[in-house]
Amino acid sequence: MTIRAIAQQQGLSCREIQRLFLHHLKATPMRYYLLLRMARARQLLELTDMSVLQVPIACGFVSSSHFSKCFRDHFGEAPSSLRRG
Repeated sequence: MTIRAIAQQQGLSCREIQRLFLHHLKATPMRYYLLLRMARARQLLELTDMSVLQVPIACGFVSSSHFSKCFRDHFGEAPSSLRRG
């Protein structure tokens, strides 16, 4: 869903949604969504047999290279490092 759709559904403006996210979650809506996807990706890598190539697709990433960069930036390690240990 887009921010606009969420705002309309809740009877709020897009700006109000953004302010609420920043106030309560300390992140923009897009940043918070990325954090949720990163947490899910780590969970899938740690708890399932999904390949390092399947996880980004399951978490909504278009490319595995973009996923790897985001994962490394967020967790300080490559996704594949979770499979080596």
